[in-house]
Amino acid sequence: MDSAVHRTTDYRVERETPFSTNSNSNGRTEMKTSILVNRTQALWQRVSALLPCMERTRCFLVGFVFACSTIPASAQLPKKVELYHWVDFSIEAPEAASGIAKWDVEGSCIWTHENGAIRRTSLLWYSGSGDIYVYRFGGSLRGRWTGVTSSPAAVLDGLELTVEVTSSSNPQRVGWSGQLSGKPTAWAHQQGPDGELVKCTPILIMMPGVQHWFDDPVRMRAFVAEFDENHGFNGGHIPTIGRDWFGVESTGSLRAAAASPDVRTFAAIEAAASEWAERGGWLHLWMWGKGDNGDFSNLPGGYNGAVSRRINRYIAARLGPVPGWSMGIGWDVEFWANRTKLNWWLDDLIPQLGGWHHWIGHRYSDSDIGQGRDPDPANEGKYLLRGIAWNTLRSGDEQYAGWEHWATTTSDSAIDNGLMVVPDRPMMSEDRFRRRDNAWRQKDMHSDDDILKEIPRWANRGVAAIYGRLIDSSDDGSDVWPNRAAIKAVIEGIDE
Repeated sequence: MDSAVHRTTDYRVERETPFSTNSNSNGRTEMKTSILVNRTQALWQRVSALLPCMERTRCFLVGFVFACSTIPASAQLPKKVELYHWVDFSIEAPEAASGIAKWDVEGSCIWTHENGAIRRTSLLWYSGSGDIYVYRFGGSLRGRWTGVTSSPAAVLDGLELTVEVTSSSNPQRVGWSGQLSGKPTAWAHQQGPDGELVKCTPILIMMPGVQHWFDDPVRMRAFVAEFDENHGFNGGHIPTIGRDWFGVESTGSLRAAAASPDVRTFAAIEAAASEWAERGGWLHLWMWGKGDNGDFSNLPGGYNGAVSRRINRYIAARLGPVPGWSMGIGWDVEFWANRTKLNWWLDDLIPQLGGWHHWIGHRYSDSDIGQGRDPDPANEGKYLLRGIAWNTLRSGDEQYAGWEHWATTTSDSAIDNGLMVVPDRPMMSEDRFRRRDNAWRQKDMHSDDDILKEIPRWANRGVAAIYGRLIDSSDDGSDVWPNRAAIKAVIEGIDE
């Protein structure tokens, strides 16, 4: 199936040594190509023998590229990838970073489906290791795809790459999101052999922050399994990533953020998105948030400086071709952002996703105070004009509408009003519905049984929401609910 596989205890990928672009003669190039073909055939034989023993959620996609400025396109070996998986073309190019940092070497690959009507665009990213650069492709439709690269670096320019997307071995697996024709407020993602969109309202569980499990994928997979299989949730929510984009173990301010992305953070998010996608679910992320560690205005160079632009490009390059995730800029945006910052972020990030669709947005609180304190009470169903304007900065097939609501106190009519004031896009109630024992009882669920009423109130209206039990938790992730069987029964009864 895939040119490399994940081990059951680690989400890091194994790759054959990428093909070097350093070739001094045609004879030497032909010899390297021959050796590489032999290694490739042997690798395919080993992988084919292993696949029957692999669990379905362990087989995620990577690849290795055979590219050289002096090798004709016919020497490029095509790759195969299953539907709704991704594959990497890794290129060793020591001379690519001439006068610039390796992280800033740019390139793109335009992929065209064999029907000639569908295209995708992926961006080049630096692997963080040696001189290895990567073009990634996500298999959103079966058939043959052909890619042609473009880059200021000659060794990464003009490469011809080919991928054959085959049927999925896992009928539960889902692909990229999109907007259903005639049902603009529905959450939907690809499922099935033909890439069709299927409605699926996200019912998300609060997950621990990335820093708690980036080096322990077994822990992450166990968490997902518990809340998918035993509770019935169809997705997870990762809280503010913020400084973790640059140093997953950092505790410092964004003002001191490293210039380069942390590859461990990206690998962890890819793994979590894949784990949920294999189960037919969603992963929702918060990119930024309040304060020194979350507000991207604190980045060196400001919210629209080189560091901010670079991390957006890497999100598009690495995560764009990965299915199963959506992302908000963060929470309580009216306290730390403004229309200019939001507009810039949306306009910079979304076009770079290259046609691999992911819902992007933010959480706006129905409050006109914006004075650095939480509104009390929040969301009385007013849906103020500023919130409507900020929730419609991009078109309805790109940006979801995100609001803050309070569990149990938000009326059914207030939920319905939210769908009516922004009727051209999906809606997420993005303040987490939590069961806690603290000073915010006016906004939280008061008992474990409250969730049994809240989930159908939102999900049956097609509104995405996030839930969590934080009585014993110390890592932002939900506790196991004592009434998990009842929760699962409620979720299984949702009418999609």
